[in-house]
Amino acid sequence: MKVTILGSGTATPSLKRNSSGLFIETVGANILLDMGPGSLRRMCEAGIDYRNIDLIILTHFHPDHVVDFISFLFASNYAYGPMRTDPFHVVGPVGLKKFHGSLVEIFGSWVIPSNNRMLTHEMSADSPDCLQIKDVGIMSRPAAHSFPSLSYRLEAEGKSITISGDTDVSENLVDLAKGSHTLICECSLPDSMKAHGHLTPSEAGLIAAKADVERLILTHFYPPCESEDIVSQARRIFKGSVLKAEDLMTVDFNS
Repeated sequence: MKVTILGSGTATPSLKRNSSGLFIETVGANILLDMGPGSLRRMCEAGIDYRNIDLIILTHFHPDHVVDFISFLFASNYAYGPMRTDPFHVVGPVGLKKFHGSLVEIFGSWVIPSNNRMLTHEMSADSPDCLQIKDVGIMSRPAAHSFPSLSYRLEAEGKSITISGDTDVSENLVDLAKGSHTLICECSLPDSMKAHGHLTPSEAGLIAAKADVERLILTHFYPPCESEDIVSQARRIFKGSVLKAEDLMTVDFNS
């Protein structure tokens, strides 16, 4: 399993940090988790072919997490060479099908992948849920953010990672992450600037400590995070490995 950070930023435009996005590669699946604006560009920079995506997972429907999903659907109907015929899966909270239906109302058939190649799966927005796609086990819990929002745990190749999505302090996230190797956790603002619906470094560190994960990767930074040592703030609480995400950073779980 390998993770590439496609976007470690937020809704605030930044040359350094794209909006939210992850690429997760397993033996059996190429996965995108959230697709904020600029995700497709970052994929090109990382050498990731959009035509080879098997699974897209959306945490919630805010623009900084889904805008390039629209561009992906549009691009999926164009190929200069062999067109993909295998289906791809899209997973999201309840409301996913309505969200896509609204896009179709605006953009028409341009955002409907040909030959019924897109398979959608809605997960509960108010209780634990799970499903299996290819070699990936997917578990979800409601996140403490706007409704509907989910945090996810992915298991493949004997490895497990938990991705918080946007969330405030949440026992759901602690429960979901327990025993995970890595928690990729939002950390929107420094400890001195707590905002409702989001986490600070110390709060992310506390969740990682309570879940007993091995590694914490902080991500989803608003500009004030650039002027403070947020890694040290998290390390005051969590004694495991702490990394600050950077766009195009890769983490190989097999090394």
